[in-house]
Amino acid sequence: MLTKEQNELLTRTGSGTPAGELFRRYWQPVALAEELPPGTSPRPVRLLGEDLVLFRNAKDEIGLMGLRCPWLCARRR
Repeated sequence: MLTKEQNELLTRTGSGTPAGELFRRYWQPVALAEELPPGTSPRPVRLLGEDLVLFRNAKDEIGLMGLRCPWLCARRR
């Protein structure tokens, strides 16, 4: 049986955690393409403790990126 600390170490998936770093090395399913038909508004998604946005671009390609603009976040500091 695992201790509480061991369980936390193995199950936390946020950025910088051992399990989170491991999961980020592999593809993770986010949604089915059918869930985001053309013309649909971007959709917020939370994956591995991160807030992301799922969208279709002008070429009808599906994309996923951070919810917050990294340029604006860097500029505010």
